[in-house]
Amino acid sequence: MDTLRKQKRKLKKQIRAASSEETNGLLVIWRQLKAKHSALSRAESARKKRIQKRKNQERFIKESFQFARQLFQQPRSKTLTLDREEFETNLKKTYSDPTREIPLEETTGLVWPAAPGIKFDSKPLSLKEVIAVVQS
Repeated sequence: MDTLRKQKRKLKKQIRAASSEETNGLLVIWRQLKAKHSALSRAESARKKRIQKRKNQERFIKESFQFARQLFQQPRSKTLTLDREEFETNLKKTYSDPTREIPLEETTGLVWPAAPGIKFDSKPLSLKEVIAVVQS
């Protein structure tokens, strides 16, 4: 794969420096090298996938519970360095509502909005309205 990659680079440089008559022939050779490189790359990745699949199958047969647990276990990024009391006070402060027992009607500052003065028009659109919107 490395030699093919080097040959492709060298050929690209030759294509840039070549005359217009030579360019077509060099492009054909470059396309052939590219096809070989792609085929080798696909074969290499398929080989790696087969090896990984075989290793996973062996691990699953050998230790199925640990393998399954590892599939669904999230990686831990950090450890918690807070004290338990500090953690609990932070939770209470963040997720608790001291006024949750008071009904909404008794709370001050809440104003109910007035009823709408104009009723909603639920008729289907007319052709004139559609034309006006499209033209604008």
